[in-house]
Amino acid sequence: MKKSIQAMFLFVTAAFLVSCASTPSKPDTEITAKKNTAAKVIPINNPLPKGTLELIDGFEEENFWFALGETKTDDYSTDTDTTEEWSSQGDFCAQWSFAKIPQNAKASFSIENLVQKDWSGAKALIADINNTCQNPLAILLETQGGSHHIISRTQEILLGIGENINVYFDLLHEITDENGNPISAIIENDDIRSISFQIKGKSFSGSVFVDNINFVY
Repeated sequence: MKKSIQAMFLFVTAAFLVSCASTPSKPDTEITAKKNTAAKVIPINNPLPKGTLELIDGFEEENFWFALGETKTDDYSTDTDTTEEWSSQGDFCAQWSFAKIPQNAKASFSIENLVQKDWSGAKALIADINNTCQNPLAILLETQGGSHHIISRTQEILLGIGENINVYFDLLHEITDENGNPISAIIENDDIRSISFQIKGKSFSGSVFVDNINFVY
């Protein structure tokens, strides 16, 4: 009888130890989950869309863009510049930098006094974006149209880590106003006064390289 009890005690103890050894600690599980999430976001590599392209900015001349965070405390963009570190066309690209972005916040990179203000014939904007951060990034395009600078926003696009080629910002579908309500089209699309590329949501500090921004007609 004693032998049976002792054998049962040893079996239960061994089973408990195996169970503990096979259960990963919580921090390891969280780290693995984050890595798996990042790995699932594949960098964009779209073919050139059909239609006529018109270059907005190839960043071969001076820098016309600015970080909205330089003047607004609730925006986490910090700097814009041109660089030869990377390019998808020509010798230069833009480098847009941002501080650590909290959840539900953004980093905005803007341009005003556009050469082409009439966007009524454009169906999309495309750009090449090299995400040098350690995490995927959500990005959208915001326009401000007319004398009242009425805001319209495109759908968010998720960028993988690394080079994202021909990132497509649809100007005809899934457009929302500044409150997130669906609207049928970009407001005052024949009189665009400024645009911003906005990186949304929680992210480490870092930068993206941007090149070859084009209209698609």
